[in-house]
Amino acid sequence: MKTIIIEDNPLEETLMRHFIDNTEELEFVQAFNNCTDGLKYIEKEKIDLLFLDVELPDMTGIQMMDQMSFVPQIVITTSNKDYAFEAFEYEVSDFLKKPISPKRFQKTLEKVIANHERRNDVALASAAAEIYVKNDGKFTRVPYEDILYFENVGDYIKVITESGMHIIYGALKTLAERLKHPRFLKVHRSYIVNLDKIGNIEDNSLLIGKKVIPISRAHKPVVMGSINIL
Repeated sequence: MKTIIIEDNPLEETLMRHFIDNTEELEFVQAFNNCTDGLKYIEKEKIDLLFLDVELPDMTGIQMMDQMSFVPQIVITTSNKDYAFEAFEYEVSDFLKKPISPKRFQKTLEKVIANHERRNDVALASAAAEIYVKNDGKFTRVPYEDILYFENVGDYIKVITESGMHIIYGALKTLAERLKHPRFLKVHRSYIVNLDKIGNIEDNSLLIGKKVIPISRAHKPVVMGSINIL
C-alpha cells in the first residue's frame, strides 16, 4: 500500500518511517510537514494510506479531511485524545495516540490490511463496469458500454462516448493499465478503442461512427488477433 505521512514533528515522522519501512505490506512514498502540500500531492498521485497528524501549522487534520476529494485510508496520529470522537466521525481506519508503540502500530496495520482488501473488492467490481471522470470537483459515472474510444491529446485524454466527450488529465499508457475490461484495446500510441464499437477495419485504420482511427504497425497484429474473422 502506497503510504504518506503528514507530521510536523521530525522525531514522530522518523518513528513512523521506521514502522512503515519494517512493514512488508506498506511502501513509504512521501512525508510532509503541513496539510497544504499533502493535499496537493494526494490530488495528483494515487495513494492507499495516510498517517495524518491532527495539529499542524496551516490547518488541522480534520479540516484537511473536509477538503479532500479523494480519500485514501486515514490513520489519525495525535497526542490529544480529545480528537478521537471527531476523527471517527470521518470513518478513519484507526486513531493512534502518541507516543506510538510497535504493538499498537501492529493492531492498526491489521485493520488497515483488512480495509484494503475490502476496498479492493469493491473497486474491482466498479472497474469491471465503469469509470468515473472528475470535472469541476464532480465525479461523473461513465459506463464502459457508452465509451467509443479514448484519444490522447498532449497531457490530456479525450473520453469519447455515445452522447459526448469528457476530458481527463493523464497518459494513455497509465489509462491502459487501469482499464479492467477485455473489450478495450490500444490500437495506436494515441488511441484506445472499444472493440464493440468498430464499424469496419480497412488497411491501417478502423472506423467508429464517422471517426477514422489509425492502427499502428506495431498494434495491428494484436488488433487482428482480437476479432473473430471468418
